[in-house]
Amino acid sequence: MKRIVDNGYFNLIIITALFILFVEVVFFHSGFIFALLVAGAFIYIGRKRLPRRSGKILFWIGIIGAILNLVNTVAFQFLVIAIFFYYLFHFVKSKKEPVYITPITESRESLRAQRQLLKNSFISRQRTDETVYEWSDINIQNVWSDVVIDLSYTVLPKGESVIFIRQLAGNVTIFIPYETEISVNHSSMAGAVTIFDHAQSFAPLQNVYMKTPEFDEASQKIKVMISMGVGSLEVKRI
Repeated sequence: MKRIVDNGYFNLIIITALFILFVEVVFFHSGFIFALLVAGAFIYIGRKRLPRRSGKILFWIGIIGAILNLVNTVAFQFLVIAIFFYYLFHFVKSKKEPVYITPITESRESLRAQRQLLKNSFISRQRTDETVYEWSDINIQNVWSDVVIDLSYTVLPKGESVIFIRQLAGNVTIFIPYETEISVNHSSMAGAVTIFDHAQSFAPLQNVYMKTPEFDEASQKIKVMISMGVGSLEVKRI
């Protein structure tokens, strides 16, 4: 129940911040969109010219410009203050009502660390190995990243495997073997979606849930959950 309340609180913060940003841009800070577009142009041109020095310079000028534009908005300041008071409230509450955990020492379970296929990142381009690799579930968070996942080089274990990606911006491409059943739950503030033959062009507030006909009965299957701010998702058969 506490997790549901926490998620509801954070959703309320995000929605309120977006509403404040909308009002601020429309009525008080009309140059924000133009400045953000200029920063986006620097980032786009810089990425195209990477890894050359001029590309790095343009890219980081765009990143810094975009961050400075966002930091100067009332919406961002509200977001920081709201999150600060949220954690302050829980910190004070934990001091007044500490939770005591009694360790269970009757038996010890052996745990084995799994190799992570992809990692959390700030800005990156990531992809799974292009040679045969052992599968492990993917759960990553990025700020700005292009991600490519190719399942044709691995064998999924029995049961349900999971790909969970949350990022602010970037593109995600997933290659799925023809015999693999899949479900896709995707949401974004703005972007395009292509899942096999189903395509939705770039649009705001994308929310798509699809699955193959035999997904529920399949002994081997993959569940894909993608949440992003701006970017595209492409799922292809291979």
